Amino acid sequence: MTLYEARDLSVAFGERFVVRNLSFAIAPGECLALVGESGSGKSQACLAPFGLTPGQVSGSVRLDGTELVGVGEGELRTLRGRDAGFVFQQPLSALTPHLTIGRQLAESLKRRASPAELAALLGEVRLTDPARRLRQYPHELSGGMRQRVMIAMALAHRPKLLIADEPTTALDVLVQREILDLLDGLRRERGLALLLVSHDLGLVAGRAEHVVVMQDGREVESGPTARVLGQPRAAMTQMLVKSIPRLDSPLPDRTPVGPVLLEGRNLSVDFPRRDGWFGRGTTRVVSDVSLLVREGEAVGIVGASGSGKSTLARGLTRLGPVAAGEIHWRGQLLAGRRHLRGAGRRGFQMVFQDPVDSLDPRLSVAEAVAEPLV
Repeated sequence: MTLYEARDLSVAFGERFVVRNLSFAIAPGECLALVGESGSGKSQACLAPFGLTPGQVSGSVRLDGTELVGVGEGELRTLRGRDAGFVFQQPLSALTPHLTIGRQLAESLKRRASPAELAALLGEVRLTDPARRLRQYPHELSGGMRQRVMIAMALAHRPKLLIADEPTTALDVLVQREILDLLDGLRRERGLALLLVSHDLGLVAGRAEHVVVMQDGREVESGPTARVLGQPRAAMTQMLVKSIPRLDSPLPDRTPVGPVLLEGRNLSVDFPRRDGWFGRGTTRVVSDVSLLVREGEAVGIVGASGSGKSTLARGLTRLGPVAAGEIHWRGQLLAGRRHLRGAGRRGFQMVFQDPVDSLDPRLSVAEAVAEPLV
């Protein structure tokens, strides 16, 4: 029995086609993965039939026997709120920043719900201390926690189909595995059809029964996951298989010989916290860490979500607080942010985790690139 089926699905923006003649089918309880490089049309193929992108859709897409192509927005809205759930790529952008988690979860139910019922929904997605999370705002949660909230919202109305569009983007490898294991477990428990979008064949291996590989909006290969991974035929599939990281690969000999550029000595970072109505305190999130980076060298800061990696990086670049320790750049002690102005800041830059939240939405790409040069 097929629950969700696309036949000759095409999506166009004006005269430019981003998806061409794509066909696939998913049965209840089954997982199908759409895999391909960035810009291959994966997300458009999933979201456009439900009216979630402005592309013009042609062909046929049926959900539990109901045709989606050509129907009005009102009917699509009903299907989205009843039969389909969506987990989006950027949970911080998908969640409303000024509403608590509890308020947003209640909105997804479209009815009154008690705090106990809402907390139970967060418990289903293995979120710790769910009663407390209901009172928090999205910015107070880690990336993995926000993604679990998105999954709870997507599953709150008990859909038949779950579409997960790159659900592990910007998450560390441990949280990636946790999120995918969670989706896989919920899919099996509820008999959901899961359409999983990813650029990483390694992540979908062992979770998806079937894989469709896309390139430039077209299917280049499809079939059972074991066959596609074990005997890839298309050049794009072979490239994706080769890109799967292997820990047994020999490491290159890159012994650094240059001078020390950056050094952190016994760094600690504290965050303020509120104790009751009037009390205030601090929580230490980085404690007594030292490292140095030489010219031409790459140093990795690795750890689980919430271990303090990003906090340490922001402290090193003086974009975040440092409670104790010293930071030296080219041998000069950086006593504060003022030491990184002008020429110092030009040689000392940071690339942030989430580009959607880091780029100014009011600026064009040209304006954003020109701003630091000006």
